[in-house]
Amino acid sequence: MRIVFILAWRNLWRNKRRTLITVASVFFAVIMAITAQSFQKGSYELMIDNMVKYSTGYLQIQDVLFEDEPSMDNSMLYDAALKHSLKPFSSKIAYTVPRMQSFALAATNNTTRGVVVTGIDPDSENRFNNLTGLITEGDFIHAEDNAVLVAQGLAGMLQVKTGDTLVLISQGYQGTMAAGKFPVKGIIKLRVPELNNRSVYMPLEAARVFYSAEERLTSLIVMPVNPEDTEELAAEIESAVDKEWYKVLTWKVMLKDLLRLMEFDVAGNMVIIYILYIVIAFGIFGTVLTMMVERSKEFGMLISLGMKRKQLALICLSESLLMSFIGAVAGAASALPVVLWYHYNPIRLEGEMAEMILQYGFEPIMPFSLDPAIFMTQAWVVFGIAVIIGMYPVYKIFKLRIVDASKK
Repeated sequence: MRIVFILAWRNLWRNKRRTLITVASVFFAVIMAITAQSFQKGSYELMIDNMVKYSTGYLQIQDVLFEDEPSMDNSMLYDAALKHSLKPFSSKIAYTVPRMQSFALAATNNTTRGVVVTGIDPDSENRFNNLTGLITEGDFIHAEDNAVLVAQGLAGMLQVKTGDTLVLISQGYQGTMAAGKFPVKGIIKLRVPELNNRSVYMPLEAARVFYSAEERLTSLIVMPVNPEDTEELAAEIESAVDKEWYKVLTWKVMLKDLLRLMEFDVAGNMVIIYILYIVIAFGIFGTVLTMMVERSKEFGMLISLGMKRKQLALICLSESLLMSFIGAVAGAASALPVVLWYHYNPIRLEGEMAEMILQYGFEPIMPFSLDPAIFMTQAWVVFGIAVIIGMYPVYKIFKLRIVDASKK
């Protein structure tokens, strides 16, 4: 095999221009494919990370009926039995975020608004989405408080400020009447406009008393130590809890609409990638075709002098693989510094686009992904293309008529 590769290598540089053009076509196509995929995947990874951290979490435990009918009557019992079921997985769970969420009518002296009331454990909720960093007025609530945090947009609509009293009326667990007066301890600015205009937070125990739902939650967010183990952890928890009462949902299920939108966008981007692959394929095939025309007489002479067709075919195949390998490796090596730079120094959006993204609570940046699979995929695809096209000279050599070739 060594002599085969030496001959193939020397044959490549018999026509340097043709070889360099082929290598260059592979080189630039690989760079474009890697940077395009890295940019797209990096943007999606950031979006998913933001959505998971600020809304659903990686994994949630709910009542079996809550996903289809999100009401207080379909809240779940968060008792010692459920906590005991989660104990075997404590080494895989970073922390949990208990929530009780429902709708209510909020009223002040002159105004009434429909609001979303979320009962939270202040410490774990703050760890989950850094609520204390969003306080614009007053203080954050504590677990023993009987007070509320009001989102800034809602506070403006209700014309309340810290120290004022908010009246909340709702329907509690199993049809009970929920009503109470709560002092406003702080004003919080949420980045998502819809949430900023209708959110009220109160300590979990106060929410349970308000909704007459002792030991109950509407959802328990579970944050795994390693997010990549989410699916495995979800399956293990699901096998440990009572399936008659509890349902375990991963972020992929809870954000399935977002994932479908991403998959549609990825399909559009793949069209461009496929065009690049076609450019690579035709670049290599053009070189191979020219080589076969130019060297037919040479091949005929070599075979007539005793060289085996198998050896000759192997040399031609090796030439195609070498050109593809050089182009792919050089392209991947050149793309790596670009991807590294934009991963650690992401593109920062400005103007209206930045404002729009900020309104959804996300930082307006577009980072590149460092996923090794992006580089490996390109290498394997280009290698596959080279192997397929390399079969053409193999076929032609085995079908070559020595007499006809020697006349060319």
